[in-house]
Amino acid sequence: MQTPNEAILHPRDIGLILGYRCQAGCAHCLYNCGPGWHDWMRVEDVTAALSHAKQVWGQGFQVHLTGGEPFLNFPLLLQATRIAVDLDIPAYVETNAAWCRDPDQANDRFRQLRLAGLAAVLISVSPFHQAAIPLERTLTGITAAQEVFGASQVIVYQADWLPGMARHGIEGTVPLDRYVQTFGRSQAGQRLWQGYGLISGGRAGYRLGGLVDTRPPEAFRGLSCRGELLFAPHSHLDLYGGFIPAFCGGISLGHWRELSQLVDAYRGGDISPFVAVLTEEGPFGLYQTARKAYGYQVLLDGYAGKCHLCVDLRKHLVQIGAFPEHLLPESFYHQIKDLPL
Repeated sequence: MQTPNEAILHPRDIGLILGYRCQAGCAHCLYNCGPGWHDWMRVEDVTAALSHAKQVWGQGFQVHLTGGEPFLNFPLLLQATRIAVDLDIPAYVETNAAWCRDPDQANDRFRQLRLAGLAAVLISVSPFHQAAIPLERTLTGITAAQEVFGASQVIVYQADWLPGMARHGIEGTVPLDRYVQTFGRSQAGQRLWQGYGLISGGRAGYRLGGLVDTRPPEAFRGLSCRGELLFAPHSHLDLYGGFIPAFCGGISLGHWRELSQLVDAYRGGDISPFVAVLTEEGPFGLYQTARKAYGYQVLLDGYAGKCHLCVDLRKHLVQIGAFPEHLLPESFYHQIKDLPL
């Protein structure tokens, strides 16, 4: 049985971010992925990252190969699958299916991954994806994946959206404004935020914050990030070496090449001031620090959630060079593109 300290930095589902590049640049993306990214993880770093994870967490986790869109570098995705299988780590892949133009190619790629030992496929479905990806491709991907892996090994996230999306058509893209026109701003906001379970980090607070009631920083007083930063069951290792806790895109707790030392340090209470303020006081505590010491100016339109406040604070801190060891990758903060819906 785990002690409380052993539960610190002990994720059960680890995302290996092979690259942040994708075709879509979705408005809800927590990692600010999109076509503006170009780097990919090296094969030797895939081996190193998974080997370090195996050394620290043993058999107690699975890995999802993700991005960005990992199918944009299919040879790397295939090699990463084989590496995970060789290390006896259960692996699945996450995809937005934008690449599924040709049913035969989709079937062939899924079959190669299945033969390499991949256990399952997760295909993302949402109005945010449909704004850049025709639903026809998503449906092609779902069909091909189910033919190869079987329906029980294909997760459609979130399948409940499919009927409503199909009513808008499957052959072209559907801008999010269509939902606002159909349902009105208030109901569209409820459907898109509560209906999908959005987190206000990444782009979401900027791009979609106008669909919900926003609040001032003081509204988030007392909401710490201890659970997200120290006890998240779902975390990521990225191509730049970052250990990204929970869904906190743009934050690194340290380098995965030093994973064993990193975990020991956090379990021993050796936590940096940046992480300490978030675990103890949350984004409001960071806001107080950033306002007093770094000249942060509050957003007059308010914040869609505590994660939106946190991202905006960090965007300012990156610009002035504060906390460079934690605010990584820096390109995350240049890929927000905070144009509202």
